Amino acid sequence: MNYAQRELFLITLKQQFSDIFLASKAGKDTAELRFRAQGFIHAGELLEICSRHEVQQLMEQVHLEVFGVTIAEHKPSEQARRQQALKLGDYDYFDEPALNRLR
Repeated sequence: MNYAQRELFLITLKQQFSDIFLASKAGKDTAELRFRAQGFIHAGELLEICSRHEVQQLMEQVHLEVFGVTIAEHKPSEQARRQQALKLGDYDYFDEPALNRLR
């Protein structure tokens, strides 16, 4: 594996993460995009193009670029929204499938 191939892999993976996060931000279904990225990552790991740590760092970077917060910071805000909905009796929040709310 040469440097150019590795860079192409990482650029492509970054674009896949961006597509996933932008679709999620727009409220769209991201299942197909996520499955494609998971397969791509798995292939990259098998071919020793990337490590799990590199993938995680890249995902964190793109998440920060798209949402303006880290993945860790984003998750508590979802929990806070859920708690606020419960507190206010806003059950419309729960009309959306849980899988969609957690993306």
